[in-house]
Amino acid sequence: MHPGHPVIPSIFMRVALTTMWSRILYRIRSISLIWKLLIPFLAFGFIGTTSLVYFGLNSQQTIIQQESAREMKQLYRLFLYNIHQKERVVLAMASVFAENPEIRNLMESKDREALEKYTTPVFKVLKRRFGIEQFHFHFPPGRSFLRLHRNGEEGEMMAYRRTVVEAMRSRSGVSGLEWGRSGLGIRGVVPIIHDGKLLGSVEVGFPFDRRLLTELKREWGADFGIYEKRGTEEYALLACTDENCAKFSPARCFKDGGKPAPVIMVAPETLPSRSILLGPLKDYYGEVVAVVLIALDRSEATGRLAARRNLMLIIAIAGIIVSFLLTWLVAIRFVKPIAEIVKEAEEIAEGKRESRLQPRPDDEIGSLTKSLNAMLGALKERRQKIEEYAQNLEEKVRERTADLVESEEKYRAFVENVPLIVYRILIDGTTEFINPYFSDKLGYAPDEVVGDRYFWLQKICGKQDQSGGDILAACWAERKELRMERVVKSKEGKTYVFIDQAIPSLDTQGNIRWIDGIMMDITELKAYQERALQAEEIRVLGEISARLAHEIRNPLTTAGGFARRLAEKLPEEDPNGKAARIIVDEVARLEEILEMMLRSIEPVTMQFGKVDIASLVEAVLSAHMKEISSRKISLIKSTADDFPFITGDENLLERALDSLVENCVLSTPEENQLFVTLQREQDWILISFRHHAEGLSDEDLEQFFLPRLPFKGSSRVLDLPLSRIIVNKHGGRIDVFREEGDMIMVKVVLPIRSPVFQG
Repeated sequence: MHPGHPVIPSIFMRVALTTMWSRILYRIRSISLIWKLLIPFLAFGFIGTTSLVYFGLNSQQTIIQQESAREMKQLYRLFLYNIHQKERVVLAMASVFAENPEIRNLMESKDREALEKYTTPVFKVLKRRFGIEQFHFHFPPGRSFLRLHRNGEEGEMMAYRRTVVEAMRSRSGVSGLEWGRSGLGIRGVVPIIHDGKLLGSVEVGFPFDRRLLTELKREWGADFGIYEKRGTEEYALLACTDENCAKFSPARCFKDGGKPAPVIMVAPETLPSRSILLGPLKDYYGEVVAVVLIALDRSEATGRLAARRNLMLIIAIAGIIVSFLLTWLVAIRFVKPIAEIVKEAEEIAEGKRESRLQPRPDDEIGSLTKSLNAMLGALKERRQKIEEYAQNLEEKVRERTADLVESEEKYRAFVENVPLIVYRILIDGTTEFINPYFSDKLGYAPDEVVGDRYFWLQKICGKQDQSGGDILAACWAERKELRMERVVKSKEGKTYVFIDQAIPSLDTQGNIRWIDGIMMDITELKAYQERALQAEEIRVLGEISARLAHEIRNPLTTAGGFARRLAEKLPEEDPNGKAARIIVDEVARLEEILEMMLRSIEPVTMQFGKVDIASLVEAVLSAHMKEISSRKISLIKSTADDFPFITGDENLLERALDSLVENCVLSTPEENQLFVTLQREQDWILISFRHHAEGLSDEDLEQFFLPRLPFKGSSRVLDLPLSRIIVNKHGGRIDVFREEGDMIMVKVVLPIRSPVFQG
């Protein structure tokens, strides 16, 4: 190293400073016990007194601020109440004019000059005596007819005036703050109605300007200012009673641009001698159109607080001086017996004293004396305990080891019985551990999984490439704690969806030793999500189908009407008449198909209750007995005893079963058999209809519930598509399939307790 290098002197300097600082600390710790007692007591006394003064002044200031805030809130409420009262006044005035028969007649005749001549004297009186500044008549749907306060400015559409639009729409009086061509005002708008006909509306309004603020200042003694809201964060001063209002901007308090709430500030930077409240002013629709500033002078309260502060400071200084003197006396009194005990303890340490110390009063000093007297005995007892501890240490180690083994067994039992897949994968991809639930769920035996380097990579992560890379990069790309979905196939080929939560285990150098993880089966949850998505798609398709059906019905009705008129006028032997009658029949058929479509997509509202399904099936069959007898069909029923009640909508279920039975009866050939079976399988009810059906192809079975007309003239069969929707809404299903030849089976499966009702 170069001889002139500055590193060595700097090292010596740091060592010297450290040594000096250590000596200073040692000397501080070596000061007399009197000063060790005196300095903390004085410090605590000073801190305590200062804290009391500070918190006392602060609490007084807080109380003053709270009182000021309470007073400001009261003024704000009175301000809003004053506006509300003026709203009621202008609404009452407008109602009087709206009910005036002469004004109704003039509005109905649209005679602007006569209306102006009739109302101008009244407006002048209201303006002179009550301060009314707006008097306005409007025609529907919102066109200005007569503006007395700004004569000659009529005719424009007033869609921007919400109160006018709302009064005409609702045909009731509306009042509130609102902007107009004459500025912000407290306006009341009442519709003019004669014999149920809306003739227009009349508006009466107070100005919302400096005159109102000056009147309120004279009554309440506070200064007021109004700021117009021109954007989300822009406010402009409209009027104020104090020039200092221009120094303050509400934008600092309402920066978020949302709907502001009242904000109270005591002694802000721009107005330190005032208490300020900024409160929103809302129009009829509840939107903020302006902000009111209310300012109160707090000079008197500030002066009282300063005088109280000076008095408390004088008392605090006197208390500190007295505390110093008393602490000094107490310290001297306290240190004397300690010095005596220290001397006696030194004698015990040097072996010069074997006798016990003289007893002292039962205070801390007395306790210290007793401790010194018991020291030898305590040391002896401690030596005995150390010997006993050495003897019992081995036994305690065995007990702790047994506890750890028991804890491990409990954890292993938990892992083996929890309904989650628990696994451990080594760094090279070898599966080291799986719990029994893995085999139960996916069907792989432990010997097929444990020890296989590629099982997890291929079967769980779905990576077939075994060359290059490692399992961490393939299955846990970022090599850190991971949560993701995995789609896994069981040994039998069944697909499951799992949430995989993997946590790497690290060694002391931060390298991954293995991956521990758990996998939870969410297959049913994903299925529920897909059902919800399908339900939404079906709803949208239903709306589209309903729209198309309504659009098709109009031209179809027109075509059918013209065809019927032609068929009635043309003779039967006329070929054109025959063609017209064919058109009439086909149009009627199309209208019935449209009716079936509309029924199949109509909203279904469920009213759940207990349903005696056996009695319901019996009632539906009884309703069709006349038709069954007329077709000479043999009805063969098979019903189990003690059938349970199910949860469902009895009316909708009856409608669905009625449509199915009607279809079965009409599709069964005459002099044939209809088999009806009602049975229970665990938590499900099975209702089967088995019969012969001629002419039904496989395509007809696949489209069994699509809108069509298998039987002409049967209105209840129109509900056949709806019956499937009703059963699905109950959490069940309808299966239609061919057994042998032309034998058809219609099977209705219903849950005893509907999952929709449970949810």
